[in-house]
Amino acid sequence: MRHQALFDHVMTSGLRDWLDSQATVRDEAKRQNLQTLKIGMGIAAAVAIAVMAFMPTEPQNGLVAGALIGGITWWIANLPVQAISQQIKVRANEELGAALGLTYHPNGTPGSDFDLATRLGLLPTDPDHADCSDFWVGKFGSSEGTLHEAHLQKYEQEGKRRRLVTVFRGVVMGYQFARPFSSTTLVRQDKGLLNGLINFGSRMTGLELEPVKMVHPDFERRFEVVSSDQVEGRYLLHPAFCERLMEMEAAFKGHNMRLAFAQGRVVVVIETVDMFESGGIEAAGDDARFATTIDQLGSLIDLTQALNERPR
Repeated sequence: MRHQALFDHVMTSGLRDWLDSQATVRDEAKRQNLQTLKIGMGIAAAVAIAVMAFMPTEPQNGLVAGALIGGITWWIANLPVQAISQQIKVRANEELGAALGLTYHPNGTPGSDFDLATRLGLLPTDPDHADCSDFWVGKFGSSEGTLHEAHLQKYEQEGKRRRLVTVFRGVVMGYQFARPFSSTTLVRQDKGLLNGLINFGSRMTGLELEPVKMVHPDFERRFEVVSSDQVEGRYLLHPAFCERLMEMEAAFKGHNMRLAFAQGRVVVVIETVDMFESGGIEAAGDDARFATTIDQLGSLIDLTQALNERPR
């Protein structure tokens, strides 16, 4: 574990004792879950058999009725389990945030960093459904910033059916950059021939961004850089900074990391799986879940420090 000292500090500061005190609550949630499943699945089976008995020529109706009741039962049975898991997650993440000087909220409203990332084309525009969660606000190392998860979906037509498809799932993070700048500079994964189309789309939003020729050959091959100021773009993305960015991209396994320098801030967007899931119904998994959350948050804080610089 990369952040063992932080894990030990939070656990011994009270979280371990609180988790141990939740044993009775967890057992009761599991008991309710099992009881609801037994009753509901029994009803589902009885309804399925009854429907098939009254409609022997259409047995599929019985199966559909049974499956419907079974699905509803499963959903209801898991409500107390989900509630306890969420309660544990929030408490664990609050304790972790406090140890780092951050404020944690399970839900919230995206702020200016999210809006900026959307306006600059780092995030899909006009999603039909947007779910933002796990908000962290405060000082990421030496930088004031915000961080949250986002799950954006749009409807996709399939014949006569419409279904929601994920167009983005990941984290959106913004922080104040140590060195002053006045331009807008975007760093995105190189899309080859699609770069021109993406740049044209940027101009449609009113941005006058032009490709910046980078002196770092590996960086030039992997990333596309556009800026409203060619000189300042190269000033911000000097060779040492390019090296750090490539190292951080490798640390996050190349999950389509992109970033923007705009309005004095750096906004970073990374596609990831669901993160910060510190809670669960089984006490045996507490340490592993919390350790994973610490490593996830610690890696993002490390990223802000690696991609920041001392004021000049």
